[in-house]
Amino acid sequence: MQARVGYAAVGAFVLVLGAALLVLGLWLGSGRERGEFQLYHAYTEESVAALGLSSAVTYRGVDVGRVAGIELDPDDPTRVRLTLRIRAEAPIKTDTVATIAMQGLTGLGSLELTGGSRDAPALEHTPGSRYPVIAMQPSLMNRLDTALSLAMKTLDQASQRLLVILNEDNAHAIGAILANTEQITGNLAAQSARLDGAIGNLERMAASGAQAAEALPQLAPRVEAVLDRTDQLLSTLQRTGEEVGSTARDSRRQLEYTAGVLLPQVERLVDDLGGAAGSLGDLGARLNANPQMLLLGPPRREPGPGEE
Repeated sequence: MQARVGYAAVGAFVLVLGAALLVLGLWLGSGRERGEFQLYHAYTEESVAALGLSSAVTYRGVDVGRVAGIELDPDDPTRVRLTLRIRAEAPIKTDTVATIAMQGLTGLGSLELTGGSRDAPALEHTPGSRYPVIAMQPSLMNRLDTALSLAMKTLDQASQRLLVILNEDNAHAIGAILANTEQITGNLAAQSARLDGAIGNLERMAASGAQAAEALPQLAPRVEAVLDRTDQLLSTLQRTGEEVGSTARDSRRQLEYTAGVLLPQVERLVDDLGGAAGSLGDLGARLNANPQMLLLGPPRREPGPGEE
């Protein structure tokens, strides 16, 4: 009799506890869903396996709604259409974007909303859609998968090119290059003493250059004096040139005067000298023919007929 009473008490306690938990769940659920909500659509081409109905929708980490529907887009089966039930007071703007995010290591996903600048207008309507459409961007996992795929493709291409480069002929050529490199390094090691001497010469040249640089300020006044003297010499040469030019012009005018006045007189004198030379020539010829002309004078000319 006592065992039956104990079983009845345990059963009653379980029923009461279950009813209390049910009431608590309904109360918590009704409390979380209080307020006004707005429905939105979001479209994505990546997998939504991490999402489920009632998955959380957060805005910068704050819970603002739930995923109310997941289905294929009737107009484009390559896309998935998400229906989001978001609190009306959430700042959903035209520049708000949604991203599928993973919650820790559990594998459960949520939809993270970001963006929504202060100056952007509120997202109220999208043409051609029943509800406003929130733009989606690739998730972190999707971006990592794309980057890894691209890296693997690039690595595969690089390996193929490396296999083409490292054929038998190129391998022999590379071996010859390495042998030449080893020989060159050996020669350099053998010439280390000369290299050290060349480096020492360079150091001494650098020191000489530094000393010359220090002496330049002292040489500057001398250089400036030489430049001044050079300027004076150039000025003197310029004046001398001008004087020579003036003298040449005066000489030219004098020569022009001499050619205009003296040359005619010289020409007449030359003509007179020519006549006198001719007379002297005739006289000489006569003297050679008759030397007695110097004593007796010229012979008398015989009178012609009728001149007696």
